[in-house]
Amino acid sequence: MFKKTKVRQILELLHKDLSAREISKTLKVSRNSVAFVKESYDKCDKDWDEICLMNDDEIYHLFYPHTFRPRNRFAPVDYSYVHSELKKVGVTEMLLWEEYCEKCNAQGISHCCYATFANGYKRFIADKNYTSHIEHKPGVTLEVDWSGPTMSYMDPDKQEQQTAYLFVAAFPYSQYTYVEAAASMNQSDWLSCNVHMLEFFGGTPVRIVCDNLKTGVIKHPKHGEVVLNDSYLSFNVNNLVVA
Repeated sequence: MFKKTKVRQILELLHKDLSAREISKTLKVSRNSVAFVKESYDKCDKDWDEICLMNDDEIYHLFYPHTFRPRNRFAPVDYSYVHSELKKVGVTEMLLWEEYCEKCNAQGISHCCYATFANGYKRFIADKNYTSHIEHKPGVTLEVDWSGPTMSYMDPDKQEQQTAYLFVAAFPYSQYTYVEAAASMNQSDWLSCNVHMLEFFGGTPVRIVCDNLKTGVIKHPKHGEVVLNDSYLSFNVNNLVVA
């Protein structure tokens, strides 16, 4: 039987509408092999774009499941367990990978590297059609910013329209939201809104994340930590991490 890599090559040439004769001559494989791959592809539940993302062993196994069994070089990862544990506060992929490595070492078997572990988890959640909200954990991150649109109201004393700027804070996991109208977007109103926000929520998250607003951030470099201004940096309630 021909080498595993020829399956991909046959598929590529089939996708270019070459005939079985031309493929057989080009790749030096039998027409029966070309016909078998074509028939299997027509019956396959995967489209060409999906197959392109697979490696040669996976493609070969897809077309010849009974004649080829890829041998793992490392212990398999229980991604159902990984997915469940990641919902817990403080648990990261790195911690779970280290736990997996410790188990493998205790059993005297090889383990995969972190990159393979992380990529495998991405494929797992993609196959399960999990949505991105699983990346957030309850109560950990609170996102704050000034809202783009403003509002207006009639000042009964001055008898004129006044602009109100909306401060918005939300937990990305639950979408639990706090909104406050402020008279301006200056430093004083910004800090006041942050204090009222924590009073409303009745506690503090692990960290507050703000965008590039001038009342909170001096610099937001492409690489490295966000640089906050002194006033907002001092807003460090109960060892709150502001990022």
